[in-house]
Amino acid sequence: MTSYLTDTVFTWGGPPIKFGAGAVDELGHDLGRWGAERILLLTDPGVAATGLPERVLEQLSDAGIKCDLYASVHVEPTDESLRAAAAHAAPGEWDAFLAVGGGSVIDTAKAVSLLTSHGGDLMDYVNPPVGRGHAPPGR
Repeated sequence: MTSYLTDTVFTWGGPPIKFGAGAVDELGHDLGRWGAERILLLTDPGVAATGLPERVLEQLSDAGIKCDLYASVHVEPTDESLRAAAAHAAPGEWDAFLAVGGGSVIDTAKAVSLLTSHGGDLMDYVNPPVGRGHAPPGR
């Protein structure tokens, strides 16, 4: 009988994750490998106050990647804050959205990607009974 105390092999089945000291310094290289040339970095005011987003912007600029900053993500985002972030991003021609922060920033970046890629209203994609529950029409 195998127990979690003696298991030695584990499999991570999710997307690749890079973390640790120096990970930010590799963002320009990593995003450049994917062909990203123009990125919108999303963060919240608390993370922005740490200076980390500016460090990321510098790394991306050094790698030849144009990057703009949206530092108005709400912690515990609302439908209004998600729409505001998407409206900010809509005029741009972004290759990628980069979330620097926690779950609220990541969720906002995903909503921005969805709405700028496929249009419609946020509630088109939210599950019923709150929203209409439509599947995105593509990748």
